Amino acid sequence: MAENLRRLVSNETLRRLQDRIDSWAKEYNTNSCDQNLNYCLEIIEQVARVQGQLFGILTIAAQEGGHNDGVETIKSRLLPWLEASFTAASMGKPVDSRVPSLQVGMLKNGP
Repeated sequence: MAENLRRLVSNETLRRLQDRIDSWAKEYNTNSCDQNLNYCLEIIEQVARVQGQLFGILTIAAQEGGHNDGVETIKSRLLPWLEASFTAASMGKPVDSRVPSLQVGMLKNGP
């Protein structure tokens, strides 16, 4: 698992994502609607790639724990967060206004 995490850090995907968002923020008011939509979609695609890498790391970490290790963490933190995220998104609401933070879940349930 550590190797996958090292690859995520070393490929600078997250730094490029932040640079892309900064660039978009500077140009937003002068962009056309289509340009802003394209920026947004490119960022969503980049986030999806990072999430794919993170879910891969999550899978490996869970497998390293054995048959049942990590199940409670996934049930108590990840599943409620995913449910709230998808519910908010399907209702057309901003995701961050309805989704409990995974960090809050960690504080409640321990690391």
